[in-house]
Amino acid sequence: MFGFIYPPTPKSNPTTGNIGTAFPNLPVSLVQMDDGQMANLVASQFIQISGQQRLFTVSESASYQAARTQLVEGNLKGIIVIPQGFSDALAGGQPATVQVTVDETNPTTASVVQSEISAVFSIIGSSMSAQNINSMAGGGVNPAFILQPISVTRIPLISGITSSFEFLAPGFMALTVITGSLQGVATAISREKEQGTMDGLLSSPIPHVSIILGKVAAQTVRGLIQGFLILGLSIILFGVQIYGSPFIMFIVLLLGTASFVGVGIILTAIAPDQETAQMMTIILQFPMMFISGILFPIDQLPVWMQYVGKGLPLYYAADALRKVIILNASLTAIVPDIIILIVYTFLTMTIAIPLFERAMKR
Repeated sequence: MFGFIYPPTPKSNPTTGNIGTAFPNLPVSLVQMDDGQMANLVASQFIQISGQQRLFTVSESASYQAARTQLVEGNLKGIIVIPQGFSDALAGGQPATVQVTVDETNPTTASVVQSEISAVFSIIGSSMSAQNINSMAGGGVNPAFILQPISVTRIPLISGITSSFEFLAPGFMALTVITGSLQGVATAISREKEQGTMDGLLSSPIPHVSIILGKVAAQTVRGLIQGFLILGLSIILFGVQIYGSPFIMFIVLLLGTASFVGVGIILTAIAPDQETAQMMTIILQFPMMFISGILFPIDQLPVWMQYVGKGLPLYYAADALRKVIILNASLTAIVPDIIILIVYTFLTMTIAIPLFERAMKR
């Protein structure tokens, strides 16, 4: 897994203009606010170089706000803005600036996108510099324009200073809540099966569904307490800032817990004893830490492993929490994550309840 997480980066060659990347075809959007000739030329060159070297999949947005919405929703990794006055600056012999915004929920990918965008514009700028030097005989050219005709500045997606821990904290919240509920349900039910107390509950005039729901409710409350405890420690010890709504965070954590409680009940119904149930949960938990984007960005994994990671609800719980905590995302921005968590909860509980009842009758 670590070999996949840290893939070798192809070597770059400044002489040939080759840019090596370990994360090909990252989705970015180009916002062209200047419709001048030079702006159109630079935009087309950026798209061409990005496609030839498999750096980015470039789409175009009508406005920065539209592109920002796509970035917050997780559909983009970066935004490139060619501002008004870009063509006039270059035509007047003055340096022009390109503005870049990256997905700050993912520090590794953000750094890659920023550096690769800068490298592409450096190639374009070098070509312009060569043309400018050839035309220097006329004089009156700004030296800064000769050395660097195009510069790249970064537009922060959020205010304040971000750190890697702001990427880790939401992931660990989701991991603790989900795996805690998974292991808690499996351990509690399997222990009562071994001790015989479950037989007493099943023989009482209590609906079996109520017994399961009681276990689910207890583990859900415990998981939520653990999740918010981690968030509190992250704020106190590491300065993590919350930009989003605590209510939306609560909804995400609640659905994340519910999505895995059914899995815990299924494992309990299958396992013959408590030790086997605990071992099965550990086998499931450990790979999830690496392939669900908790410790490392999921973009660093091979494509087939990304599909496996995105097949687990932990990925969607962590993704939604990051968007809410770091990007102040609204409920509509995380609707795809919410829907998947609800569907996962419904499917697992639909399988778990009858499976549990049959297992208890054996």
